[in-house]
Amino acid sequence: MGKKSIAAKALAFAIMAVMLCGIFNFAALAADPIVIDFSKYENIDDIATAKAGDGEYSLVADGTRFVLMAECVIGYDAADDPDGTSTAGDPNIQLLGFADLGVDATTYKYMRMSIKNESAAPGFEVHYSSPTKGLSVETSITFDITPNSDYKSYIYNVSDAGKKYYPKRPENVEDPDVYPENWNGLIDIFRLDFMYYEESGGHAKQGDKLYVEYIAFFETEQEAKDFVFTPVRGESPTEAAAADAEEGGDSNTGSSEGEEGNNMVMWIIIGAAAVVVIVVVVIILTGKKKK
Repeated sequence: MGKKSIAAKALAFAIMAVMLCGIFNFAALAADPIVIDFSKYENIDDIATAKAGDGEYSLVADGTRFVLMAECVIGYDAADDPDGTSTAGDPNIQLLGFADLGVDATTYKYMRMSIKNESAAPGFEVHYSSPTKGLSVETSITFDITPNSDYKSYIYNVSDAGKKYYPKRPENVEDPDVYPENWNGLIDIFRLDFMYYEESGGHAKQGDKLYVEYIAFFETEQEAKDFVFTPVRGESPTEAAAADAEEGGDSNTGSSEGEEGNNMVMWIIIGAAAVVVIVVVVIILTGKKKK
């Protein structure tokens, strides 16, 4: 095989490698998202257990599709809380069968939710447990949401969000100055605390309502941003603008380990392709000089 033939094939390989980098962006290396579509279910008892008594919960038709709705029926009243210990106004549920979803927090760092908030609550809280941590204040994470808003998509780096809000109760954590980084391992219990104002217990007001269209978990922030939700029943109005998750500080940015790994692989292949191109050029120039 002549030098020109080798050079041509090497050049073709390099061009193909660079094109593949641009086309696929290494999405195949990322784990598939895990999506909880509330429209799949007919009854609240199919998806939730341990429902707190100060709330009512149901799957309702909102527009053309079905969503999870929570309403606070026993609200918080500061007049009934002289010592600041009341836990009234804390509507929450525990998702049924969450352990079967296989959400490994080591891989799934990013969470995206579509929420319609018919309250003045500025936060949404989740609790979780893993093989190393049970449900407690140490495994509580609170996210910013927009008060009195229609459906919006929120994207968060879950491990970073945990460090942002706590400790709320310093006596319950190992170090009152640095909240433990507990979002790791296989998440087996996941609890939704729908409308969060402040400690203790959330302090939602009677009549507050909040709707959740879906919850999805991703390896990288880019995957979360690119995600287009298609409910099993009905159509979603929340994905019309992909940038809505970035408005008003809704997106907690930052690179995950998976995203950094994918970028590293991409640059390695691009670098290898560049080396091949250089070698091809050297071979061609050397051949011309010998002639």
